[in-house]
Amino acid sequence: MDPVLLSLLCLGAPLAVAVFGAFAWRRVPNIDLLSIAAQAVGALSALVLTISVHSPGVISFPWLSFPGTGIALSLGIRLDRLSLPMLLVVQALALGVLVFSRWYLKGDRFYGRFFASFSFFVFAMTGVDLAPCLLQAFICWELVGLGSYLLIGYWHDKPAASDDPEYQANKPFFATGVIESKLSPSNAQFKAFVVNRVGDFGFLSGLALIAWVVSSWSGFHGGDPLSWDILFPAAQAAFANASFLGLSGVGLLTLAGLLVFLGAMGKSAQFPFHIWLPDAMQGPTTASAIIHAATMVAAGVFLTARIYPILTPDALTAIEWVGAVTAFVAATIACVQWDYKAVLAYSTVSQLGYMMLGLGAGAEAGGYGAGVGHLFTHAIFKCMLFLGAAAVIHALHGVQDLGRMGGLARKMPLTALATGIGTLAILGVPGFSAFWSKDTILAAAHAKVYLAQIGEGADWAARGPWLLGMATAALTAFYMSRQWLCAFAGKPRDHHLWEHAHDPDKASVVVLLVLAALSLQAVWTGSVNPFGSGSWLEGVLRAPSGGILSTVQTLPESIEHALHVGTMLWTLLLLMAGFALAILLYVVLPSHGQRTADWLRRDPPTNLAWKFLANLWFVDKAVDFLFAEGLGRRGGKAVAYADLGSGPSLDNAVDSAAGISVLFGRFSNLFQSGRSQFYAGWSLLALFGALALFLLGAQ
Repeated sequence: MDPVLLSLLCLGAPLAVAVFGAFAWRRVPNIDLLSIAAQAVGALSALVLTISVHSPGVISFPWLSFPGTGIALSLGIRLDRLSLPMLLVVQALALGVLVFSRWYLKGDRFYGRFFASFSFFVFAMTGVDLAPCLLQAFICWELVGLGSYLLIGYWHDKPAASDDPEYQANKPFFATGVIESKLSPSNAQFKAFVVNRVGDFGFLSGLALIAWVVSSWSGFHGGDPLSWDILFPAAQAAFANASFLGLSGVGLLTLAGLLVFLGAMGKSAQFPFHIWLPDAMQGPTTASAIIHAATMVAAGVFLTARIYPILTPDALTAIEWVGAVTAFVAATIACVQWDYKAVLAYSTVSQLGYMMLGLGAGAEAGGYGAGVGHLFTHAIFKCMLFLGAAAVIHALHGVQDLGRMGGLARKMPLTALATGIGTLAILGVPGFSAFWSKDTILAAAHAKVYLAQIGEGADWAARGPWLLGMATAALTAFYMSRQWLCAFAGKPRDHHLWEHAHDPDKASVVVLLVLAALSLQAVWTGSVNPFGSGSWLEGVLRAPSGGILSTVQTLPESIEHALHVGTMLWTLLLLMAGFALAILLYVVLPSHGQRTADWLRRDPPTNLAWKFLANLWFVDKAVDFLFAEGLGRRGGKAVAYADLGSGPSLDNAVDSAAGISVLFGRFSNLFQSGRSQFYAGWSLLALFGALALFLLGAQ
């Protein structure tokens, strides 16, 4: 079939449902089936495209032209080795989540609106994926934000956690860290909007800088300066002779790349912009499964991979550090979370940091393929883990406290099996998908250390991200094992909840099991040998050519193999250590009547670390104090007082100036009666006054 038609079906089918549903979701009872049918068309079209398209292709349509400049902006579709797998992931996961949502949200008062909003999000995310230029990517990027905004605030009338009796009844006594007065769907969607606007300001600034430099370059002969086909080959030459704010050449190109990356930091919840994503769990769990775990938050990683040919070594180093810090910070916070979904939320932030760590390691170290590979594998198993969370929360009537769970594997065996596979995948156990993708990221970070040692680079600058990544591997093994064990293993802690637990319906179970099967390593490597390093995605994982990457060379195969083996051995040891600690604290000791985990948060010195982590490194509270309450609320009050306050104020000053003007006007009216004899009298009086002053002066 025609690739253009199939691409338009991927875009148009969900868009049609979104537009129709926006007006008719209350009146059309089967809008869920309509949305699923449209998404099935999109998923099938994406599958055919992925199989049939073997070489890159661009279809562009003229949009805006600027006579005399040669600039002609365009919109269109780009099908290549990066966009096609991402398209299939977005469309297929969306289909599975919609099927699952029929069961999960059945009877909800906003049921139809969910499917309309969800379809709009899929359309916007597909637009980012297929964009042939930076401008179209930015436009669809903003539409993705709108779709996320609608789904986060799905239950917009729900009160804040501080005023929600259900939340207060279900939280444990030691719950802390979250600002409960500001934890609600409406506040969460606003927080996501504001935090992402900060990042998007950088994105738009970088876009403008790139457009200006490329379009004013002497070698620019017309067209769209923001299209990938023009931008990537021209980047180095265009920026070589440009200067701005005292920067020129590579320095200016580094600034442009990092400004665009700032947008990716916001969307992919990189430290310190990560604060919006855990709050976004206020939306339906099925929305979180694809938006805040699988695709939307991965859009920042996708964008970073897309602009890879213009990212300089300095820009990649900054990206690597951001990713490593994000991965480590989020993993430490996940270790102490009591909320089932919160653990997965911080796990998502941590894994997104891993992806950025891989991309930042550089193409020469294999980082590009590592980051992109983990983007795809993580999308599958994290979507499934969130759907498993939806099944657990639905079965327990909204309870999300891990401390009230336990023994659910006997009541929900299929959910326990699927989430168990997802847990083994994210841990990086041999035979599961992240063993192939996450270990490759750490091997790439290790390779960058090697390159720094044999070159002239700073060894510490490369070693730091690698060490943070390795530490994160151990933490991931601990907190994900802790979550599964607390929920599914052992004895039930709340028998009333346990007795009513059950697996979801058949269609939803099928979705869970299919995603669990796709979390096996053999699906990605094409081999049942867990230590096989090859993959049928080799073409996808190969770094793009052109731009900065035109001079990149790969490591010798022997050195690359040695680094991979060393990394694998270390990560397996760290994995076993984290898993063993979780078993000890949450299975072995409790079976002997010892709640050892309790003193971790109660007794010194571990209670100090627990409080620090439970308070989310105080980043949320610092941002709230400095910006929301400080610059926002207190700053607003100061402006209001200056304008409207009692005593001397701007408002009083304006009123006084107006009063003086009125008095002056009234006095002037005395001289403007409109009668000639009146003017003659005043003229004579002025004349006599002038003569009197003259005579007095003469004396």
